[in-house]
Amino acid sequence: MLLLTFLILLLWVGVCKYLRYRRLRLISSMDPALDAVALSKIAQFVEFPVISKKALEFALFKSFAIPSISKLLAETRQFSPETVVKRYDDTSILILEFVLNHVDSPRGSLALRRLNFIHGRYSISNSDYLYTLSTFILEPQRFASRFGYRDWTEKETTANFVVWRDIGIRMGIRDIPDTVDGVERFSRQYEAEKMVYSKSSREIGESTLNLLVSNVPACLRPAARQIIYCLFDERLLYAMDYPRQPYWLVWIVQGALKFFLGSLVRWFLPPRPLSWSTEKISLEAEDEKVLKLRYSEYKPETYPNGYRIDELGDANPRQLNAAFDGDLLCPFLAPPSNEKEVVF
Repeated sequence: MLLLTFLILLLWVGVCKYLRYRRLRLISSMDPALDAVALSKIAQFVEFPVISKKALEFALFKSFAIPSISKLLAETRQFSPETVVKRYDDTSILILEFVLNHVDSPRGSLALRRLNFIHGRYSISNSDYLYTLSTFILEPQRFASRFGYRDWTEKETTANFVVWRDIGIRMGIRDIPDTVDGVERFSRQYEAEKMVYSKSSREIGESTLNLLVSNVPACLRPAARQIIYCLFDERLLYAMDYPRQPYWLVWIVQGALKFFLGSLVRWFLPPRPLSWSTEKISLEAEDEKVLKLRYSEYKPETYPNGYRIDELGDANPRQLNAAFDGDLLCPFLAPPSNEKEVVF
């Protein structure tokens, strides 16, 4: 009986490894520029969905540790207990809309122009824009390296850079580095110069942390906060005035994440279906209310009955700014109206 169980387990591991090998072959066959949107979606929503979601949350959190960014957010009063959930949902929806859809597609462009209108009411420096953009480029691949079942391939890394670089172009962000290495150098230098303690960073950080642990039972929230602290580096802990955690606790937390999100996935789980990276709504449906954009996970708490893209945020509803001009590395090619969307 034990021998049969072992053979079945060995066969299952072999099947999982073979299927993941096939997936990597598919990824290696794609062009990181021309197929950037599709390749980035496969990496973030199929290969590393949990890791990528947490990485994007962490990316926003890191931007809050820049005093000039957190001061502006504090002044808007959008992180009060009464408004922080809506603000979080609005931000998440807009980001997903122009990541899941090409930035020049009907839905992607609508979300981008709405975001440009919201940002256009404030004085935001190009360097703050560029740093925030860099976190979205870098953090998903960093989190995959730290906790995932494998590192991102070079093509996945390049594709994600192309997607966010093109988003930055349409947002009017200037001086975007030409390579991922260039973004990395800029990000590290900016953090060294600008990521310092400020009262506003602590205030925004507390509002965000309280939101992240809000679904945890009250008696476990202090422990949940400690777990989150274990993911922060020294500079971020200092900028937010959060306590440094014991080495043994950091080792346990990060080791557990690596085991459950890395080792178990690598050896015992087959790859997720590629259909997870495809939209469940029409690309032309820019005015209809949408409850679920993707699969069953996408359910914004603030909008149980759906939302309109051009009404997201606290700014005047239906108001949009133009997208900025500029050549994209991955131009939008509208699918012929008589062809169905291809599911890989």
